[in-house]
Amino acid sequence: MFVNKKIVFLSVLLYNIVNVFGSDALKKKKKLVSLLLIIALIASLWYFNNYSLKLTEQTIYSDKVENDVKIALISDLHGDKFGKNNRKITELVRAQSPDLIFVLGDMYTQNHTEQIDTAVSLITELSQIADTYVITGDHDTDQVYKDKISALANVHLMNYKSADLKINGTNITLFGIDNVYYSSTFDLHNEFDEPDRNRLNILLAHIPETEHFEDFGVDLIFSGDTHGGMVRLPLLGPIYYNGFVLPKLTYSGRMTDKGLYSFEDKQIFVTSGLGDYPVPLRFLNRPEVCLITLKSID
Repeated sequence: MFVNKKIVFLSVLLYNIVNVFGSDALKKKKKLVSLLLIIALIASLWYFNNYSLKLTEQTIYSDKVENDVKIALISDLHGDKFGKNNRKITELVRAQSPDLIFVLGDMYTQNHTEQIDTAVSLITELSQIADTYVITGDHDTDQVYKDKISALANVHLMNYKSADLKINGTNITLFGIDNVYYSSTFDLHNEFDEPDRNRLNILLAHIPETEHFEDFGVDLIFSGDTHGGMVRLPLLGPIYYNGFVLPKLTYSGRMTDKGLYSFEDKQIFVTSGLGDYPVPLRFLNRPEVCLITLKSID
């Protein structure tokens, strides 16, 4: 794992200086100096894990793709800021030259309406890079937010809407939903016609509960919501998922906490998103912008 090399080098250097020139007076301060260096290292690691943005790249293959289609995914900002006006996010997205941008919900935290302008500002900037398709999650449900993003050029609010696109020769039908939970009677067929299997059918759904999508004829699903479990451990994955602690050991259901999964005849990609809700404590799970490249099966 990357650690700020300058901080580590400085810590070791200062510690050695104290040892080499360790008069009685200095020796009395060694414990304090060591403690301060440990605090600085921990602070550096905390900042790196919570606010150091990364690009996650994933290639997905389909026989329905004619030419490469690049999609940037943004999710679960929760009102956080990465540079002034979230410049670090927009610069990273712009550098990838995406054909489409999908915003997958929870761009601000519920009851924190002061964060709405942060979310709208970011979406405004993203829409100047590529057509931006937005769904809401279980937090960003205020009508004022929906009205603001609906008024933006090149922004499409997809809550229970569909759209036919042709991107680089590939025919895509995009479906979006805004469920904050799924009832026992939930059925996408009640809202949409059965998809045309000759097209690449994509569903945007904030919450990745795949059992609710099994009977609907989409090829690919993009989701957020999980935050990747916030804290992840080597080999064990997330420490928390769907109500379970250490779910790889305790959960018997289908896990879709982060990354690409296959089920039935479908694939789902789940991004761990950007924000640090409910507490700023990510570990081995840095905030991410995702670049999905859809490729043809040769």
